[in-house]
Amino acid sequence: MLAYYQGLLAMTAEELKSEYQGISQSLARDRSEVGRLRLVLLMCVPGAAWRDDARLLTLLDGIASRKAPPDSPRRQFVLLLQKLVMERQREQKRADELQQKLDSMLAIERSLRGRQLQKK
Repeated sequence: MLAYYQGLLAMTAEELKSEYQGISQSLARDRSEVGRLRLVLLMCVPGAAWRDDARLLTLLDGIASRKAPPDSPRRQFVLLLQKLVMERQREQKRADELQQKLDSMLAIERSLRGRQLQKK
C-alpha cells in the first residue's frame, strides 16, 4: 500500500484523475478491502480535487481490518489513516475559525477607518 501511495505521488494530475475514476468504478463493482484502501490513499494525495474527509472516514470505518487483532499491521495502518484524517479535520476546523476571526477583525478595522475619515 505504501508503494502504491508513492506511485500516486509521482503521477500527473491527469493520471491521478484517471486512477481515481478507475478505482471508483472498480469499487462500485467489488467492495474489497484492497480497493477501499487504494481509494483512501488516492483521496489522501495532497491537492486532490476529490478530497473528502467525511467519505474517507466512512471508507475507513467499513474496512474489515479494523476488527483484526490489535497487532495486525493492516489494522494499525487503517487506524493510523483514521487518526491522520481526523487530525486534518481538526486542523481545518481551527484554520476556518481563525480565518473567521481575522475577517471579523478586518471588518472592525475598516469600520473604524471609515469613522475616522468621516470625522475629518
